[in-house]
Amino acid sequence: MKYQPVKIIWFYVILLIAVAFVLGLFIDLTGDSGLYAAIARQMVESGNWFNLKINGVPYEQKPHLFFWLAGAGLKLFGNTNFAFKLFPFLWALAGVYFTYQLGKFMFSKETGKWAALIMVTSQITFLYLLDFHTDTVLFTPVTLALWQLAVYLKKRKLIHLVWGFIGVGLAMLAKGPIGAVLPFFAVLYYIFMRKDYRLLFQYKWALGILIVLVIVSPALIHLYENFGWKGIWFYFITNNFGRISGEYAGTNNDVFFYVHTFLWAFLPWTVFVAAGLYAAFNKAFNPFKTDEWSAYLVGSVLVLVVILSMAKGKAPNYFLIAVPPLSVLAGNWLVSQFIKPEKVKRSVLNIQWCLVGLLIVAFVLAMYVNKGNNNWLPLVLILLMFIAAFVVFRWPITQQKQVILLSLLVAGSLNVFLNASVIPHLFSYQGAGQAVKIYEQLRQKNDKLYNFELEEYELLFMANDSVQQIKDWNVLYKVMESSGTWVYTDSIKYNDIIKMDYDIDTVCEIRQRGMNKLNIHFLDPKNRDTLLNNNFLIKTK
Repeated sequence: MKYQPVKIIWFYVILLIAVAFVLGLFIDLTGDSGLYAAIARQMVESGNWFNLKINGVPYEQKPHLFFWLAGAGLKLFGNTNFAFKLFPFLWALAGVYFTYQLGKFMFSKETGKWAALIMVTSQITFLYLLDFHTDTVLFTPVTLALWQLAVYLKKRKLIHLVWGFIGVGLAMLAKGPIGAVLPFFAVLYYIFMRKDYRLLFQYKWALGILIVLVIVSPALIHLYENFGWKGIWFYFITNNFGRISGEYAGTNNDVFFYVHTFLWAFLPWTVFVAAGLYAAFNKAFNPFKTDEWSAYLVGSVLVLVVILSMAKGKAPNYFLIAVPPLSVLAGNWLVSQFIKPEKVKRSVLNIQWCLVGLLIVAFVLAMYVNKGNNNWLPLVLILLMFIAAFVVFRWPITQQKQVILLSLLVAGSLNVFLNASVIPHLFSYQGAGQAVKIYEQLRQKNDKLYNFELEEYELLFMANDSVQQIKDWNVLYKVMESSGTWVYTDSIKYNDIIKMDYDIDTVCEIRQRGMNKLNIHFLDPKNRDTLLNNNFLIKTK
């Protein structure tokens, strides 16, 4: 019974994490997620779930899986942020379960539990389970593939190979060939470390390739029907190697980009993941006694990070695919080296306390960023956090468990605050949301909303009725001649339109900033108003 209060703290921590994730499902969309939502909505409204289009133009950049998951929510619950995010979110939670199973199979049940906890509470997971990308659904099938292919290599049962390649196929249906990189190199490293080269020539691999081709066939058929062989070439070559070379997308030459990403992505567990990676690297490449599972995970992740670092196109969400295997390595290190009192690493413990302090500083900075908005919420969270911290320090548990619980308390409280108040407040500056709100309040029965040369695809998703995207001035001239036409555009186009001889009824100036252009200067409330740009919503009589 003396440990019962600590169990209550664990329950509170789990509640914080759950609340943070649920709140994230209601936050507005931005950037790529706005585009994906518009495509998913138009897919559902057209009834054609195979030929992906945006405003009638075939879409080739991402395969179908994300849109099918998002579309299922829109079909069931309508065009809301929650509906768009629901099934990708549940799919991502399946990835947490697969992370547990991967750690359990390779090392121990305890490792699996800690791996799942680290994975689901890392800052990068909180971020991309509110701002959804195709990478949000990519890591789930990749982790399924890593788990099942590992079981196959150990037990040689065909069913595990089948499930492994189902995972590879779904990963490639989520984001293309990048989904096969981790499983491919993991298996390759395992074979070379075991020196079991006969495995390379098993006919069963052909069955796996056939499974993958069947699963990705909707994407290949869609691309061939709309773009011919160029579409197939784009899927396998241009969209991958073009991003590496920068020929297709990207100009980032920072080879240490994913080192920077690693440092914040795993907060509050960065030191544990680094320690686990270092220990696994030593085991994987020990010339006297190689740990094949460490080689399986470390080797594949290193190849992936090298590829991503070489690429000109870089983004933090690309790193999400590496989070589950690295979480497994961190969980294994925790169980074997940190949690047991006799094996505590004092330096790691001290660094972890510093990271807890860093998160507290981040909480204070978030309060400043959110200045004047819901001031009561952080105070309540801080009060509860101090009460919980008192219980943690009051009851006789090890220093290791104390620092882990405090890390979870601070990270959970911070992300509840971010998702409940800070991020929604910042996202309210987006122009599309403001435009839709004004339009829905002032519109009359036969009014029609158009988006003119703005890449704010959230507008196409958020409006109750469908919104037409206009990129041609001749089309604009035609629609402006009709009564009840609303046009959302930027200040340059507005100045051109207002000089024309149209009968304008209403002009609404929208002070806005896209969240994909967020920077440290905008986070400072003192600078915010000066950094807003003007868009305009125009209505004809």
